[in-house]
Amino acid sequence: MASSNYQKYQTRNPLMRKVIRRFLDHLCARIVEIRPKTIVDLGCGEGVVAGEISRVLPDVHYVGIDASGEAIRMARASNPSFEFHQGDILGGYPPGAVADLALCVEVVEHLDRPDLALEQIAAATSDYMVVSVPWEPYFRLGNLLRGKYLTTWGNHPEHVQQFSPGSLRDLVNRHFSSVSIDTCFPWLIAVARKRGDVDRSAR
Repeated sequence: MASSNYQKYQTRNPLMRKVIRRFLDHLCARIVEIRPKTIVDLGCGEGVVAGEISRVLPDVHYVGIDASGEAIRMARASNPSFEFHQGDILGGYPPGAVADLALCVEVVEHLDRPDLALEQIAAATSDYMVVSVPWEPYFRLGNLLRGKYLTTWGNHPEHVQQFSPGSLRDLVNRHFSSVSIDTCFPWLIAVARKRGDVDRSAR
C-alpha cells in the first residue's frame, strides 16, 4: 500500500496540485543551485522527488534509501536510471553512502528523534544537505481548511514533530553551518553546508 505521503502527491484537488507543484519546483531549484554530482536521498519514498531530480539533473548519481520495501519497488520502477536500497534513515542504510548532497524530504516530522536524524544526514554528506518539513502552524491550518484531521486539529496522525523556521534552524545548526531556511507555503526547506567546508566557488 502506498504511503500517505505518496497519496498526497497523487491528489486530484487542483489547488493542492498547484501548491505541491510549486514546492517541487522550489525544491529542485535549490538542488540545482548546489550543483551536486552525487545525491543520497534519505527517506526517498516511492520516488516522486527522484523523478523530479532526474528531470533537472539527469546525469547526477542518485541513491535513494527508504525503510519500506514496497516504496523502493515503486521507486525503482519509475526511475530505472537511479539506484535505490532499503534501509533506515537512523543508520540502517548501506555503509559508505556518502554524497555531495544529503536530501531528506518530508521525513523528519515523522521521527521521535529528529536530532539523531540530523546526525545521520550529516554522516551521509560530504558537503551540503537539504531538508524539508511542514511549516507549522500553517500546515495544520491548511488541513483544517480542507476538512482533514479535524480530531487532531489539523495535525497529520503520523507527524510527531512540528517545526517553525526558528526551530528548524536550531536543529540544523547543531551539525551544519551557513543555514538558510526557505518558506514555501506550507513547507519549510533548509539548505546548509557541513561545518568547515570551503566555498565551492573557491575550488
